[in-house]
This record gives sequence, structure tokens and C-alpha cells, in this order.
Amino acid sequence: MKRIVLFGDSTLMGLRDGKATDTLAKRIRKDFQGYEVINMSIADYKTNNAMTRVDRVKKLDPRIIILGFGINDISVDDEIKPGKFAANLMSMIDTLGSQKVILLSPPFADWRKNPKQPWTRQLQFELVTEHLSKQLDVSYIDLLHDMANSANLDDLLQTDGLHFTKQGYNLLEDELIPEIKATLAKQNELVSN
Repeated sequence: MKRIVLFGDSTLMGLRDGKATDTLAKRIRKDFQGYEVINMSIADYKTNNAMTRVDRVKKLDPRIIILGFGINDISVDDEIKPGKFAANLMSMIDTLGSQKVILLSPPFADWRKNPKQPWTRQLQFELVTEHLSKQLDVSYIDLLHDMANSANLDDLLQTDGLHFTKQGYNLLEDELIPEIKATLAKQNELVSN
């Protein structure tokens, strides 16, 4: 069975009003009906936690892994340094295979509501993901700037300033679907050459 795996924190898990939902996975299933879409995301996970689950994701032998961590790593609580964040992501990408990964930058967080996720750290961690995507030749979505540049930013996040609304998932889906298609096409090119 061909598989697409979502591997991240509460953003990819689909946390809405404090409860896990299948929002994003359902949307991806609709566009990729020949694929099993598995969500291995866990709320509150940082990249340190995720390192313990990478082998489980790899055993699923997915064609695509959407790798989306960072909103918890950015927090100044139990702070993770940008270099450690980079090392964790690099290790995950090396284990999973760079040709299979779509790397997401950390999403935007309203730092006025969440001062423990300051804008400066959001920018630092976005730069880390962008640099890694170029260094490792990984498909990449700059979710932070896509959100920050949105005309309706307040409509993208729930009242907690962290988790996505329906409109937030619409934006993410609009970015993800073409990137999944492009990544699959690139994989098919490699196989046919």
C-alpha cells in the first residue's frame, strides 16, 4: 500500500478546541485516494521527543513524510537551541530519506498571546528549516511566512493563538497538496531514469 505519513506536533495532528481531529489527514486522503494517509503526529512533541519515533515512521515505508515540528521547540519553556533543533531535523531527514520528506517551517504563533513563543525565535527556527531544506535538497514549505503575510492572519488561528482554525488548515492544504504532487513526480522521475 502506498502511504503518506504526517509526522509532527499538534499542528499536523489537527488539534481543535483541545481535541485531536483528523482534519488534515482527511483533506489529504480526498486528493490522494490511492494512498493510505497515516497521522503519526503527537501534541506537545518537540523534535527531541520525535527522535524516539522516527524508526516507527520509517517502518511504515511511506512514499511521502510531511515533517512538521517546531511550534513547541520555539517555546522558551524547556528551551531547545536552534542548533539542536537543526541536528534533530537533520537526523530525522537522514533516517527517513530526503527524497520522501516535505519539511514544514514552524507555523506562525501569536506571540502577544503566547510570549513564550517570541517572534525572534520563530524567525530563527524558520531560518533553520529553510537552510536544512536547501542543504539536504528537501521539499519545503515556509508556513511561518505564508501565515504571517496573510491578509487574514487572525482568522488562521484559534483564540489560543497557536492552533489552526479551518481557514488555517485551508492555507496549509493549499500549500501541501501541490508540494505532495511535485514530490511524487520527482520520485517518479528518479525511478524512470
